[in-house]
Amino acid sequence: MPDNKAPGIEKIPIRVIKDCLPVISPWITSIINNSLANNIFPNTWKIAEVTPIPKEGDHELANNNRPISLLPVLSKVCERVALHQLTSYLTTNHRLSVHQSGNKTWHSTETSLIHSTDSILKAIDQKKVTAVILLDMSKAFDNINHNILLAKLEDVGVSSRCLGWLKSYLTERYQAVRINSALSEKLPVVSGVPQGSILGPLLFSIYVNDLPSVAKNCSSESYVDDTKLLLSFRIDDSNIALTDLNEDLIRMRNWCFDNLLLLNPDKTKLMVYGSRQMLAKLPDFRLSLLGKKLTPASSVKDLG
Repeated sequence: MPDNKAPGIEKIPIRVIKDCLPVISPWITSIINNSLANNIFPNTWKIAEVTPIPKEGDHELANNNRPISLLPVLSKVCERVALHQLTSYLTTNHRLSVHQSGNKTWHSTETSLIHSTDSILKAIDQKKVTAVILLDMSKAFDNINHNILLAKLEDVGVSSRCLGWLKSYLTERYQAVRINSALSEKLPVVSGVPQGSILGPLLFSIYVNDLPSVAKNCSSESYVDDTKLLLSFRIDDSNIALTDLNEDLIRMRNWCFDNLLLLNPDKTKLMVYGSRQMLAKLPDFRLSLLGKKLTPASSVKDLG
């Protein structure tokens, strides 16, 4: 863990902990081992300090600030141990979707982009165009339902002991907001995976693990919370493609409703790829998501 990482609410710098390791290492090891053995994540490690970082616009508006969540250093050490064990199990037993490139060894954003680009180029060689829908979920990490997540963890074969520890890890969490030297009172966090945590991205990947299989007409690629649908078709089959894409969008929307997540139609984008000659022949191409019309964009940011 880099020395320049900010500490959590306990305000113990990482450098101090590293300097003291020869003395405190046995005690840290004992605490972590007891946490895992007894399925209890220490309550003092469940308190996050949130610092708002201003974005563009009026900083008095909450949406114009980016919350940065700082967790206790030792909680991240314990999470790293759990992450290694959980990742090892999921990888060895091939529990994560083959369409998910996040939180996998030898996978990255590049893996997802290469898969998508390869599909698009193959379609062009076959004189087809490819429609790509880049789905956007509103505050996805914050809206994770703990009961649904635990059920999905059980579905991928996580043991009852591990489930008990993860339930303790997720529940009874609190956060306080710091602005300069002022610290607010602690308030409970009743949903979501902990922001700034080590386990959060993997737990989210498990939550959406079955999302790619929802699409019946399109192929899909995911990188953690970024999911896109791809459908290649000939120009003469544009009307059929529109029907197929809309059907899969409805399936995705319904999955989000069932899992207490929400697609954001304003940030969901449509892009159509193909040769210049093929695109010139493409008729009016529009989709609909939650009452919002999706028309092909000239450029989009993918995994940026």
